[in-house]
Amino acid sequence: MAISNHHKVRPPHVQVEETLLAMLESLHPGDRLPSEPDLARQLGVSRATLREVIRTLIERGLLVRRHGVGTFVAKPVLEAGLEVLESIERMSARLELETEMAHLDVQERFATPTEVYGLGYERGTRLEVLVVNRVIAVSGVPVADLRDIVPLTYLTREKLGADFNGSVLEIFLSRGTPILTTSRTEIAAVAASTKFATRLHVSKGSALLKLTAQLFSYDDKIVDYSVSYFVPGHFRFHVMRRVGH
Repeated sequence: MAISNHHKVRPPHVQVEETLLAMLESLHPGDRLPSEPDLARQLGVSRATLREVIRTLIERGLLVRRHGVGTFVAKPVLEAGLEVLESIERMSARLELETEMAHLDVQERFATPTEVYGLGYERGTRLEVLVVNRVIAVSGVPVADLRDIVPLTYLTREKLGADFNGSVLEIFLSRGTPILTTSRTEIAAVAASTKFATRLHVSKGSALLKLTAQLFSYDDKIVDYSVSYFVPGHFRFHVMRRVGH
């Protein structure tokens, strides 16, 4: 399982982290990893580099080390089908995992040009929006950095409330208005910047899943434009696709 040549321009610990995360996708909670000497040999890296990455994944709650026994997969990932829009809180509840919120920042301001375009308005439109930034942790481990941009006609800071639990979607669903229909989502793999590495407790340059979404109401208005960064290893998204004939 040697690391391919076209990735050698990236720092070794980032390459090893991405490889181990891919390995975790095929393992189950409680599975034991190969010993450090064997794993280092498989990956073609030094034991020091491997040990650094394993320590990082342990801190993130993906692995657990049992002294004298080995290193094991710690817990199940959050799994969801992309056919149905669902909040992290609801996914976690299914697995009986606790969520908490950190780094909450709520602003009412004019939308940037990118946000104006993301919300379906013509460029140059002066649009007042509510911007909600936060990090969501599951069982104490940061797993996602979320930003929602919502026109003030749909949600204000006052309506967000002091008991906001981290999900703008759940607020809309509990109110029953606006009536939501579909979400258009783009998915990309990106390298963690210093900002997101710090907020999500990952190494700078580590791979993150970036989801950029537009949430539509029944009258085809975009009521929420969101940009979310998810830590791989904590999430597994799948899609059911119809076979064409």
